[in-house]
Amino acid sequence: MTHTIIIETKNDKDFELIRSLVNRLGLPFKEIHLEGLTEKQEAAFLNLAGSWVGDESGDELAARIHNSRNDAPRNIEL
Repeated sequence: MTHTIIIETKNDKDFELIRSLVNRLGLPFKEIHLEGLTEKQEAAFLNLAGSWVGDESGDELAARIHNSRNDAPRNIEL
């Protein structure tokens, strides 16, 4: 099982400390730096992340997704 931790920091020293710890532990990691984005690109990126707006509660939405799943095996010839 893969676990993901997102750490946001604006302090370069804190970032280097965390990155060196990850390296010492031998863990794989990915870096994303938002300062290289234009204001418009950053706004578009932040619009992708957020909350869901809808009439259904979280439980209702989860039940709807669960009930819509199709786990039946398919006969597909490759």
